[in-house]
Formats: sequence, structure tokens, C-alpha cells
Amino acid sequence: MNPLTRHTAPLLAATLLLCLIPGTAKANIHAAVAEPELIAPVQAPELVRSYLQPTSDYSSGHRGVDYRVSLGQKIFAPVTGTVWFAGKVVNRPLLTLRSPAGNLIEVEPVCSTLVSNTKVKQNEEIGQVCDGDASYRPHCEAMRCLHFSYRTPDGYLSPIWIMGNLRPSVLAPWSDV
Repeated sequence: MNPLTRHTAPLLAATLLLCLIPGTAKANIHAAVAEPELIAPVQAPELVRSYLQPTSDYSSGHRGVDYRVSLGQKIFAPVTGTVWFAGKVVNRPLLTLRSPAGNLIEVEPVCSTLVSNTKVKQNEEIGQVCDGDASYRPHCEAMRCLHFSYRTPDGYLSPIWIMGNLRPSVLAPWSDV
């Protein structure tokens, strides 16, 4: 084998493989690798609803995770970044941070005194769980919860996956079936 071919063949194969991966998947892989460590926005988080990947950009799904919280509970910055938005959208209060990698991390319902372009450090208090307007329908019907989402320029990813807390599925051995 030609020495040039021997060294370029693996590179050519990797390049071909990357060409076969859809654009959004490549961007999501890059965004996840480039992001600094992400932590849950609440102390002692209790996950009550998982991320549900939508089947298309506009289909239903659950583009984040929900943690059980109580009214007035402190919310902490899941990443060092900048306040992108703090205020109400329609009838619900939310806060969005922009990470150093350019991704958006949102928590709701959260009331905060922070304003856009405020820099925050990871684990710094950024607000408290609060109620929305009278017309606000709580995100979780049976309990109070905090919605926590993670969005890249190409779409949403599970914050649990970004934090490295998503465990792989395990199949039962045939002998146990």
C-alpha cells in the first residue's frame, strides 16, 4: 500500500462518515462537546418529567426536563454565561442564559431582578420560582415544577444528556426473559 494512501484512508473514511451525518446532528455533536459543564438549576433536583424528542421541528414533544420545586425556591445558574432574556413571555416569567458556546439555557417559571447582558457565574442565584399571571396554566398539573431547557442554534437537546446524566438503555439478558 502506498504510504500516502495508508495515512489518508482513515481520514477519508472519517470525512465520508461525517458527510453522511445530517447537518443538525453534526452541529449538535459539536455544541455538546464545546459546552462547559452544565449543572441542574436547583439543589437536590428531583426529575419529574423527561425530555421527549419531537419527531420533527414543529411536532409535539417536551423540549426540556421538569424538576419538582416549591414557590419561592432559589434557582441557580446552570452555566457561567450572560442573561439573554429575563421577563414574561405571554403570561409566564422566564429567564434565559446564553452560554459561552452560544447555546440558550432557559428556566421557567422564574422571577428575577437580573436584566439582559448581566454576566452570571455557574451556581450563582439567578431568581426564584414564582407564579405567572392569572391566565398562566402551570406546566405540571399535579405539582409545581421548573422547566429547564437547552437549545443550540439547530434545536433542542436534553439538558440531562448535556450534563452527562443520561444512562444508556440496557436490555435484559435472554435468560431473564
